[in-house]
Amino acid sequence: MARVRRDIILLVIIIIAIFAFNEGIKIVAGTDVPLAIVEGNSMIPTFYDGDIIFVVGVKPSDLQVGDVVIYRANDKLIVHRIIDILIYNGKHFFKTKGDNNLMPDPGLVPEDRIVGRVVGVLLPRVGAIFKLIMPYKYVIVSLLIILAIAIVLWPSKKSEEKENHQERKMVKFKKGFK
Repeated sequence: MARVRRDIILLVIIIIAIFAFNEGIKIVAGTDVPLAIVEGNSMIPTFYDGDIIFVVGVKPSDLQVGDVVIYRANDKLIVHRIIDILIYNGKHFFKTKGDNNLMPDPGLVPEDRIVGRVVGVLLPRVGAIFKLIMPYKYVIVSLLIILAIAIVLWPSKKSEEKENHQERKMVKFKKGFK
């Protein structure tokens, strides 16, 4: 039981460390989305569905034609290549296209929708696992927190034995004074 308890505590610590790492990497990368999972086949052969990519924050003026960017479009993150840049009233607008798509994306991406520049693949195709559990991430985190609290508060067999031993010693001690 003690080994299981230790393993569960270790698992909880690892998961907390992963979340802390994610928050820390946001600061280092300069973007709120330093790691992203490629969804779909529009960027083949550069990126494949499920690739975990590393993204860094970038000023719009530093982006160039040919850069692969990640941008927000209707509550979704899109990973596509810049094929043209227009500047209007001092604001940058980007024409993008998936490497595997025949046509460019409709419309232009304004600079305020750019999340960052894609640096490369961190973990090829591993993101498929995360895509399965992401809808349940808050449930999983909540269950892990409850499990950790239960483990900490649940008395172990050793502590129960120690308590019983202490109680027996107290009874003997009190009997000695009668």
